[in-house]
Amino acid sequence: MKSLTCEKEFRFNGAVSLQHGDRWTAPWRVPFDRVRLYFPEGGIGRAAMPSGVAVTLVTDAARIEMDYLCSRCPDNIIDLAEDVEQLESVDVAVDGRYLGRHALSATKTEETLCLDLGDAGGGERLVEIWLPLYSQFRLIDLRVDEGVTASPPAPNPRRWVHYGGSLSQGMGANSPLTSYVQSSRWRTDLDLVSVARGKGTHMEPVFADLIADLRPRYVTMAVGGMVYITGSLNRYTYLTNMLGFVKRIVDSVPACEVVVLAPPMSPRFSGCRGPNGMTPEEMLQTHYAAVETVTKWGDGRVHRVRQWPDVVESDFLADGIHLTSDAHRRYGEYLAEGIRACVG
Repeated sequence: MKSLTCEKEFRFNGAVSLQHGDRWTAPWRVPFDRVRLYFPEGGIGRAAMPSGVAVTLVTDAARIEMDYLCSRCPDNIIDLAEDVEQLESVDVAVDGRYLGRHALSATKTEETLCLDLGDAGGGERLVEIWLPLYSQFRLIDLRVDEGVTASPPAPNPRRWVHYGGSLSQGMGANSPLTSYVQSSRWRTDLDLVSVARGKGTHMEPVFADLIADLRPRYVTMAVGGMVYITGSLNRYTYLTNMLGFVKRIVDSVPACEVVVLAPPMSPRFSGCRGPNGMTPEEMLQTHYAAVETVTKWGDGRVHRVRQWPDVVESDFLADGIHLTSDAHRRYGEYLAEGIRACVG
């Protein structure tokens, strides 16, 4: 078999930066050399967990071999999963047709994954290997049979950037392609970059600048949940932070449209005051009021989708924050309908 070269014969779609080590390449969802700017409280592993990143190539190969290193995610994350393969697996698609989930081995040693793509000699097809939601991934080698063609897909000008927390990263989803973000695709021709960032999502200016630098056509931002849980903002600062965040993006990218989402909240928190003194109900009303103001300012470029109304306690994992795999799918379908109504 022959080894393929990154950027010449395949690419990491959805990656913001690439870290090159001794024999390996790791995709990151922020500039890896400035990661402390984006994750000041640690959490560096989140940015190197390639949720929304895919190894993509156009090839006539019937099989692919991939040598890799996969780092196990922290125990407190594993404890929430329905099965570990949710966190440490890849999804494979060929020309948009889903071929299934493949478990990775999260060890400290080099491993090899062999993928049967079928249809030998059937012509060139787009192959997408969607990388793990919650494990750091390092690609050592990607191989195809001798005589096979391979090239990176043509750049997609329609970029969609999603900003959110650990639920947006995919906690609780069955696999990379079954997270609510992927399920919320309202059109098929979008190039996703996910900057979901775990316990963050406080509308910091550095993330607004990062999103603007990515020159997106669409931005979806799921905000408010972590503000309630951590108390990072309050009823006096929420509007100004949201306005500043959105303004940085649309001022820099005039063609961009922004859709603001309110993450679902478990009924168990109803009436409970968070660190910022607000109940979830009060937090939601503050959120809606802020979005209304920003929408009026945004001159048709800022939209909103209301919080998912059909959520019940059984839709949540043990922590009451993250969705089960079935709820990911249903929530994504709800958002796809709502976003489509906003932006067409």
